[in-house]
Amino acid sequence: MKTELAPSRTAGTVRSSQGIPKPHGRAMIREDFTVFTPSVSVQGYQYLVDFGSGSEHRFHRVNKNKECSCGAAYCEAIDAVRFYLQAGGARAPDPEGMPPCPICGSKTYRDRNWDGKYTKELGWRCTKGGLRHFLDAKAERIKKNLAENPWLIPPAPGYPGVRRDELMTWEECEAISRKVFLETGYDPTA
Repeated sequence: MKTELAPSRTAGTVRSSQGIPKPHGRAMIREDFTVFTPSVSVQGYQYLVDFGSGSEHRFHRVNKNKECSCGAAYCEAIDAVRFYLQAGGARAPDPEGMPPCPICGSKTYRDRNWDGKYTKELGWRCTKGGLRHFLDAKAERIKKNLAENPWLIPPAPGYPGVRRDELMTWEECEAISRKVFLETGYDPTA
């Protein structure tokens, strides 16, 4: 059994009028953690993002089309460049030399009006063929992609999928309906 008197207040607290002890002064908890922000710099026509020596892939290069050199669609380096530019960082210059026209091989020049909104491809015009060569090249690229991927809705477990060649146009549907109408004698307009 204890015979000493215990203090009525704990050290470092002050009794308030409600009788609940409150901590005296400011909180003494110190949270010490460091938030690492990657460094971004302009290198040529791209942005060089350095994640530091502790990262598995330290250096990433992000181009003006928001594509990272690591190949990931949603890389943290792309967000780091976005934050860098929003904070007033220097922009990377546009590439000086545009590639030659894929149709005729002549020189091309930049046309920002035809930049791809979703594909992020740079727009251009040919010195000989003008806008027509740009649109022809784009149409060929779309045809190639459609030939490589014939699925409108890809197959999934328990679902066979829908291919583009399985769909019928309205002209094909009209021809089939006309054939059925002629064979059966049914005329929907009568």
